[in-house]
Amino acid sequence: MKTVRTDVLVIGTGFGAAAPALRLAQAGASVVMIEKGPKLQTADFRQTSDPKYILKYLKGISGDHLRLTYAEALGGGSGFYEMVSLRAPTLAFEQLDEAGRLLWPAGVDRPALDPYYALAERMLHVAQIPIEEVPKTGLVFAQLMKNLGLSVDRCRYAVRGCQGSGFCVTGCVYGAKQSLFLNYLPQAVAAGANIETDLEALAIQPIGGIRWRRGCALRELPYRYRVTARRRGGSGDLIVFVARVVILGGGTVGTAKLLSASRPYLPLLSEHVGRNIAYNGSVKVAALLPDGMPDADMFTGRTHPGMVSYQFLGSHGITVHAVKALPLMLVSAAHLGLHGDFWGAKNVELMRQVRHRMIILDAFGLTPPGGALQVVAGDATMSLPLTARLRAYHAETKRLLESILERNGCRMV
Repeated sequence: MKTVRTDVLVIGTGFGAAAPALRLAQAGASVVMIEKGPKLQTADFRQTSDPKYILKYLKGISGDHLRLTYAEALGGGSGFYEMVSLRAPTLAFEQLDEAGRLLWPAGVDRPALDPYYALAERMLHVAQIPIEEVPKTGLVFAQLMKNLGLSVDRCRYAVRGCQGSGFCVTGCVYGAKQSLFLNYLPQAVAAGANIETDLEALAIQPIGGIRWRRGCALRELPYRYRVTARRRGGSGDLIVFVARVVILGGGTVGTAKLLSASRPYLPLLSEHVGRNIAYNGSVKVAALLPDGMPDADMFTGRTHPGMVSYQFLGSHGITVHAVKALPLMLVSAAHLGLHGDFWGAKNVELMRQVRHRMIILDAFGLTPPGGALQVVAGDATMSLPLTARLRAYHAETKRLLESILERNGCRMV
């Protein structure tokens, strides 16, 4: 069994892993990153809705009332997200739990994070979308909001030279979307970091019987952790990493599963691992545009519609935007029907209108972090209790979105 010693072992290569790996490597530490998923570069992406391609990189965990989607690939979700890059509003850091305590630690707020937001935005080339590049879906959404005297704003994206192909969520074949393998990760390698893909961490085990001085420099720390990893596919060889510091950057699902598997070696592991999971509180409604609105090709342009409304952030704790869904998403996720005639002539006519006449509104909300991940024998399931507070949030948000559409003369679907 091969053993590798390093100052820092970073588990994962996504947004939670790339920044610390780069900065520690630049500071002179020896850094190894391990990624469960495959190596990935721009040439590997495809403009397709082929499930076999999508499921190669995107994984999901379902359960009661909540589903999590995540990526397993070099760069984590950065290759497949919609490249929206917004700073969390002050309101997000003021959320309280049921006991009236702040959800965020003291001192972690918008003013404290602003310098680091600015640094990340420079690294990822974040900029507001130009007016002339706003997709037609976003223009229709903006018009609907303007008709009611409601505000919208152009969104900010991590992108350089967008071609507007509309396949952001399957990976940008033009290298325009600033996935992490275009910036943080190659810079980390240039600074001396080593990245291993197709390598899954199995367990973290502290090395007992050692002492160190609190506040000492990294190189003065002893080697404190032993992490066993396995090659995926092929030989399935085991590799042991011995590190002074281990950084868990494998995402919500990956990190919780790894810590759960390591519980026999971590007697002080918190019972809250896998609990209190936050989610985007998504509520969607769909309608057909009124006859007075011109046709708009809802599938063209970048995946995100380009416009977002903060009109109801203070009053309802939500942002509102339109949705540009790939045909695969509509078929697999949307429950569309007229008068219960799901496969009949009325629904066939509805699907003919989807591309040019349908508008879908989506609200993201500051919902309480109530999700829970259960891991049994390596298999994970999700759960989300439907509390009275959550039911009220869903009902009120749905009513608000429907009101926007109905007051514009749209016909609800």
